[in-house]
Order: sequence, then C-alpha cells, then structure tokens
Amino acid sequence: VSYVPLWCKSNFSFLEGASHPEELVEQVHANGLRSLALTDRDGIYGVVRAYVKAQELGVHLIIGAEVTVSDPVCPSTCILLALNSTGYTNLCRLITGGRLRSPKGESSVTWSEIFDQSEGLIALWGGDRSALVRSGSTETQKQALQ
Repeated sequence: VSYVPLWCKSNFSFLEGASHPEELVEQVHANGLRSLALTDRDGIYGVVRAYVKAQELGVHLIIGAEVTVSDPVCPSTCILLALNSTGYTNLCRLITGGRLRSPKGESSVTWSEIFDQSEGLIALWGGDRSALVRSGSTETQKQALQ
C-alpha cells in the first residue's frame, strides 16, 4: 500500500496553493509516489498542465476539486474526486453550475446538487473548514464518526 495525496492544491487556488501543477507532479514522482489528486478550490484549472506532466512521468493523476458548499446552517467545503469519465462530467457540471449563479470569483453548490450528480464521484468531507469541525461540538463530532 502506498501513500497518495488526495487533497492537493496548485497555485491556481489563490492564497491556498503555492506550486505550479506540473511541479506538484514532478515532486510526487521525485518522492517515489505513484499518484496525486489535484483538488484546486472550485475548479480544475491546473488539470491539463498536471496531466501532461503526469503522462510524461508515469504518475496517475486523480482529477478533483474542493467545492464550496452553501448550507444555511453551516457552510462548508467538500473534496470531490472523479473515478471515471462520468465522475469528471458530473464534477464539471457542479463547478460550472456553482460558478454561473455566483458573483465573479466565487462558486457555491448545494448538498442536494452534489447528491444528485454524485455518480462517478468520491466525496471526502473534512479539514478545518468542514461543518463538522467548525460545529465545535465534541458530541456532534463523535456521533458523526460512529
């Protein structure tokens, strides 16, 4: 079993990622890893650059994104990873829909939209911006993990 970074942002995620997508792939390869998930914020901006470099170096690129989820009670984010072409299509539809209805430079989808277009996608929900962590309730966190 080898380690695979499943939450990695490039410099296309302004103020969140620092390296160019192709540099991330090069670093993964240099460290002897076989795969990388590129999950920029609300977009797949660096995928083409990363894919070209991944093909060159024999690294498996997992296409994904960290999407902003609008929720009236507790807004959050969710990592979505495409398993196949259907997942890629659904990821692109979610991102496009979120961008079209949001102010310039922003994006937001709902949990309902994610559920409706979940075929071919894996969802990872966590991190410091997740609703569960920000709830501050240890009891709620314990219940969610059971």
